[in-house]
Amino acid sequence: MDIRSPLNQCIALSLAGILFLNPIVATAAGLALDKAAGGNTGLGQAGNGVPIVNIATPNGAGLSNNHFRDYNVGANGLILNNATGKTQGTQLGGIILGNPNLKGQAAQVILNRVTGGNRSTLAGYTEVAGQSARVIVANPHGITCQGCGFINTPRATLTTGKPIMDGQRLERFQVDGGDIVVEGAELNVGNLEQFDLITRSAKLNAKLYAKNLNIVTGRNDVQADSLQATPRAADGSEKPQLAIDSSALGGMYAGAIRLVGTEQGVGCGWPATWPPAAATSASTPAAS
Repeated sequence: MDIRSPLNQCIALSLAGILFLNPIVATAAGLALDKAAGGNTGLGQAGNGVPIVNIATPNGAGLSNNHFRDYNVGANGLILNNATGKTQGTQLGGIILGNPNLKGQAAQVILNRVTGGNRSTLAGYTEVAGQSARVIVANPHGITCQGCGFINTPRATLTTGKPIMDGQRLERFQVDGGDIVVEGAELNVGNLEQFDLITRSAKLNAKLYAKNLNIVTGRNDVQADSLQATPRAADGSEKPQLAIDSSALGGMYAGAIRLVGTEQGVGCGWPATWPPAAATSASTPAAS
């Protein structure tokens, strides 16, 4: 079908089965926008029911800043709409409408920050529709991955840190607490160039496969791009028993693994078979 034909464009739009005439504030899948934060992020769904986030207009640095009261991904997945055309084919939702917020400029980084009080559960795949972009999910109350994954993104970052901006640029993550849990089905992000977990503590109860894996734990200010970690001054909060706990069922398998833990007196737990032969590098620097 020639999508340039006016008739076929009408057919494609009908097949997309999406309505954005009335903005949706919340979805049954556990997505709720923080309207008080401003921005023009919108919610909808594909013809097969997969939720769609029409990401906010990117700023001059190519960053789309999206605020949610609740952010969860169901088993059927989630589409982050970074498509600048009239329609866009996707793996999860078939043909969808392009994102009118973009005005011809796709985002380079999609930041989804949670301002509500609930942790996030990612139980399915997140797909970037249109131009590939880095995906960041930031929830200070914690993130649980239960069979999550990513499509059409070179780099994904899960963090319990608060995103700190420097003008229009995302500068760092301020990590004061929270944990990231990987459980259930294995987490295979081998299709990504880089996968980051930035949190006070991480618990891996499922196998994790990646090309380049970074896990940074502790109360830190972590640079958004380089992941350089600077320990934050002690605030008297209770420390986790383990910075990284992979002793139960999990294990990490990657071309390169970088582990950073900065809190004194906080250890790590590994399965008896770790480190695997597949890991070409692993380091666990700690603050002295």
